[in-house]
Amino acid sequence: MEEAESSKFESGIDPEGEMTKEEVQKESSEGDAVLDRSRVVSHAPARPVIHQVASAPMPSDSDFSFFDPSDPQCRAVLLDPHTTVPELFAVLRQWVPQVQKNIALIGNEILKRGCGVNDRDGLTDMSLLHYCCKAGAPGIGDAESAAGFARKLLSLGADPSLRSRWTNMSALHYAAYFDVPHLIRVVSQASQPGEVDATCSDFDFGTALHIAAANLCTSAVRCLLELGANPAFK
Repeated sequence: MEEAESSKFESGIDPEGEMTKEEVQKESSEGDAVLDRSRVVSHAPARPVIHQVASAPMPSDSDFSFFDPSDPQCRAVLLDPHTTVPELFAVLRQWVPQVQKNIALIGNEILKRGCGVNDRDGLTDMSLLHYCCKAGAPGIGDAESAAGFARKLLSLGADPSLRSRWTNMSALHYAAYFDVPHLIRVVSQASQPGEVDATCSDFDFGTALHIAAANLCTSAVRCLLELGANPAFK
């Protein structure tokens, strides 16, 4: 009997049927592991969706030909939960400073409506990260604001290697094309080694460096070279 009781203590089982400290810790750690796994699953990006094509929503009595988030009527449309993801993607397609400088504001509204970080616009096949890389363009966008929103997207699981099926351009290619060093650095930091020299078939299989040089984007060229882009790549 004494041997049996001794073996119970040695195995960590309380003779009164209560859990020992070791068992509580073990069960707690196992429970935490289960919770951690569930957290990973719940935060994992859902399967990307290609959203249908829609027109940009404009106030019925608006005099603007483009969407301006600073206008009270446009702002009301933007914040209206009934405004859809496809409609907001249509807003992002408008190549005007009023839209591009507000990439974070509009992009966050898109995310609030359940859009995945790797979802695509049905017309351009571009993701929010792609639009970010355009939105930092000199003279039309805000590079710092776009870079900040890009960091948020990447932290949420945005894929920097994702390419538009229409242009075969990745986020890095867009950032190079639109001469946005801020975005080149942000995207490069999140990319796999060697991605700086990834080619694009739509530009005669040139790299981001070729794309930047062909468009006389000197700031992008300088940035890419600093990041190790190969100038001898053919």
